[in-house]
Amino acid sequence: MISKRGTAFLAVFLIGMLCLGGCGKQGNEKITSVEQLNAPAYTVGVPEGGAGMYMAEQYLPEAEHKTFSGNTSGYLAISQGKLDGFVYDRVMMEFAIANGLENVELLEENLGESVDVAVGISPVSQIDDLEDKVNRFLAEARADGTLDDMYDRWVSRAEGTMPEIPAPQAPDCKLRVGTTGMVEPFSYYEGTTLTGYDVELIYRFGAWLNADVEIKIYDYDGIIAAAQAGDIDCIMANLNATEERRKHIAFSDCVYPSVTAVMVRSEQGDSPEKKYETLSDFAGARFASLNGGVYDKLLQEVVADAEDFSYYNSVPDIAAALKAGRVDAGVLDEPLAQLAAAKNDGLKIFEEPVVRDQYGYAFPKGSLLREQFNVVIAKFIEDGTIASLKEKWLGADESIKVLTEQDWPGNQGTIRYYYDGAHEPMTYLGSSGEPLGLEIDLMLLIARELDMKVEMTTCEFVSLIAALESGKADVVSGSMSITEERAKRVDFADTHYDSALVLLVRDIDGAVQEKGFWAGLQDSFHSTFVVEGRWRLILQGLGVTILISVFSGVFGLCLGFGICMLRRTGYKPVQLIGAVFVRVIQGTPIVVFLMILYYGIFGSVDISEILVAVIGFSINFAAYSSEMMRAGIETVDKGQSEAALAMGYTKRQTFFKVVFPQAAGNFIPVLKGEFISMVKMTSVVGYIAVQDLTKVSDIIRSRTMEAFFPLIMTAVIYFAVANVMTAALSFAERKAVPKRNKRSIKGVCM
Repeated sequence: MISKRGTAFLAVFLIGMLCLGGCGKQGNEKITSVEQLNAPAYTVGVPEGGAGMYMAEQYLPEAEHKTFSGNTSGYLAISQGKLDGFVYDRVMMEFAIANGLENVELLEENLGESVDVAVGISPVSQIDDLEDKVNRFLAEARADGTLDDMYDRWVSRAEGTMPEIPAPQAPDCKLRVGTTGMVEPFSYYEGTTLTGYDVELIYRFGAWLNADVEIKIYDYDGIIAAAQAGDIDCIMANLNATEERRKHIAFSDCVYPSVTAVMVRSEQGDSPEKKYETLSDFAGARFASLNGGVYDKLLQEVVADAEDFSYYNSVPDIAAALKAGRVDAGVLDEPLAQLAAAKNDGLKIFEEPVVRDQYGYAFPKGSLLREQFNVVIAKFIEDGTIASLKEKWLGADESIKVLTEQDWPGNQGTIRYYYDGAHEPMTYLGSSGEPLGLEIDLMLLIARELDMKVEMTTCEFVSLIAALESGKADVVSGSMSITEERAKRVDFADTHYDSALVLLVRDIDGAVQEKGFWAGLQDSFHSTFVVEGRWRLILQGLGVTILISVFSGVFGLCLGFGICMLRRTGYKPVQLIGAVFVRVIQGTPIVVFLMILYYGIFGSVDISEILVAVIGFSINFAAYSSEMMRAGIETVDKGQSEAALAMGYTKRQTFFKVVFPQAAGNFIPVLKGEFISMVKMTSVVGYIAVQDLTKVSDIIRSRTMEAFFPLIMTAVIYFAVANVMTAALSFAERKAVPKRNKRSIKGVCM
């Protein structure tokens, strides 16, 4: 049973999660002052290691800080609304805005006092008295107006052109200078030519010093280390002389003062949403794409500057991201987008398609089955069979969406068919987990023509081609576009469906009927559990999760005990083998390990996916449990063993009757936590075609086109299962370690 504390936590968790749908950051309101940003509700971007980082820590300590390795990524995050503010040099940000950075502005007040921009000096420079020489050069350049002229040309007017600075004919030394090459107007590339304020300063100082100049390019996070190591003699890279940096290297006198400012969005919350008229309007927009697809590459061939992509595992996730405003458009196949638009108020398909597309069944290279499919597909196109399938599966009448029965003998063998179960209406799962969809129905009709049976397995889209290449599948599908890149790895049958790649966008012109919170919650519950009896699918997935967890726990404990015993033997080679095994398993992500087992080690073996999952999690659990057992055994005082041996116990009896029971009391509490972690980790088994609780949640989301409630449902079920299993393990612990039970003396017998 769930304890009162657990019930209370569950209630708070549910309320908090439900509020996420409507509770946003305060960053939606207009930011007008630095003081306003100094609150936990705001997220502030800071440059890695720069003065902005230290200024933000000092003047905005309450805000959440996110570190960026470059100012450009910070600018982009602000303009897209991913940050509430970005702390950086005012001049640099003014320059960026003047050169076309949109939807941002600078707050009027600066952040703290100015910080000098100076030349960093290596403590192990090959040039004697370099700091003094730099200071003398700067003093002369300031006195004759050179520094003012450079600043005016490069920064104030942004019209800088590199002047002709003669290189020394007979240099006295070599000057190695570090800069960044990525900070306009100070140090940047025009084509392949390095230019900018700092670059001119480098060459002027080299001429003044009569030195041969060598410029080296570094990121900001490595340039100080380069100076410390002596790889360069000095740094000229718009570098702020902060107190932290002065602890590592010396700095020259001030080249020019720098003030730190805060960039915010110029239009927040109440700004009108951009309206897209043509595909070219999407340049620079934020796109959502499915994992494992080729949508991003196809879009980039049509839309300029289509570079900002977020990747999701399902269409409902993309729909949710669109409605939340995290992306501007979802790149999807036409039938998937049509279904998403039909099931989500406020979404629509952009009228102009990105590119025409074709679906096809995929086969291993050189498969003889491909030509047989081509013959049947051509026949079905000619006689109208495929046209009738489109009418059947793309229509609104759910009652006719039933697969063809496999009532033929199948004398020619069996086709092992893998499909993605989350691509309605092409390939998806029904309320009881049964396969449905146009491509699955077509597969059955083709198999009937070939007199072959079909053995179906659902699989993640990203693993379909791997299933072919590993020999697990004979044919795969799931709205799979025929592309040149994929054709290098697999063979495609002739297309059976002419589609198009389209953009799913928000319908800013359409009226969306807003539902109340409780009404929306009721609808979500109904569509997730009641419609089509989807609760049965959830129970099936839960059963698979529990099955994998329990068997993996039992086998993992047994294997872990064996590994623990191996590592306690007196044979060094055996101990080494055990140690290497533990380190390798602990260092490999479980999802990668499962895919290695399924597509690699057992690639050519006809083995149940659930059995592979049990093997993988058993091995993973064994690696961790063996270390816990070993640590628990080593905590038992050696005097216990010596006393038992002195009383005539054998070594085996001593271990199992004296040492191990005491060790169990030490490692079982930790082992419980590791077991519960393993239960939650089983959520990744969908990668090897196992239909567990998480996978059925994805399937339901693919049907309801709603991401929120199915995920909450999954989280609550995992929470309940974890509590039940914790209670069961605690009961087992009390039975295994009775000394932990409270006892009272009832009487004394004389």
